[in-house]
Amino acid sequence: MAIRKRKTRIGDRLQARRAAPEGTARILTEEDEANIAAFSDKVGEAVALLNEEVAAVTEGRFQAVSDLFDRKASLLKWLELRLPLVEPFLKHEAAVARGLPERMQELQAAVTADSEMLQRMATAAGTIVREIRKATERNGLSGLYGKSGQKIGGEEGGKLRIDREF
Repeated sequence: MAIRKRKTRIGDRLQARRAAPEGTARILTEEDEANIAAFSDKVGEAVALLNEEVAAVTEGRFQAVSDLFDRKASLLKWLELRLPLVEPFLKHEAAVARGLPERMQELQAAVTADSEMLQRMATAAGTIVREIRKATERNGLSGLYGKSGQKIGGEEGGKLRIDREF
């Protein structure tokens, strides 16, 4: 019975380096090429999703933000976890041929636009909540008042005086 050699990434990379012509900067394994292809596709998917969210908010379809949240979160997490596998090869001819540098710029622009839109929504929502609170407090007069117009229940010491005289 013969013992099979175990395949490893380092072994694959070493074998690819030995087979490459001398003077080549970075050698890609089949796995590296597959990672670049998958990453490029996911970046395109993320750009489309972020642009869809920005368009929905611009059109006033605010429910889309919560509808797209789970997809957006999982997609961006996938990209975050795979970036270290692709980052050393971003300037490699295989990545350039797939348009990855341009797609990364598109992703940055889409993330910036989405972030700005969501920040403006959060600011607007906070302003609305503050205005509602102010209007409620203004109309409610913040407490109880006696027949003479003096505020009761909010006196110093926190004790309520009861007048027992008729």
